[in-house]
Amino acid sequence: MEVHTLDGKVEMKIPAGTQSGKVFRLREKGIPDVHSRGIGDELVRVIVDIPTRLTSEQRRLMEEFSRISK
Repeated sequence: MEVHTLDGKVEMKIPAGTQSGKVFRLREKGIPDVHSRGIGDELVRVIVDIPTRLTSEQRRLMEEFSRISK
């Protein structure tokens, strides 16, 4: 996934199964520290959007996935 930083866009890998609300750290992609020469980290929070309206085909596939996962 592409993430915007102060230096531009960077590619970030989000592992399968990542839950909504999980926070990842991009080291040295944040704001420079005014008290030293270091650069801060950028924190990226993952928000998983769950669809509320499904087509009949999507619903059937979700139910099949649920059945197989048990």
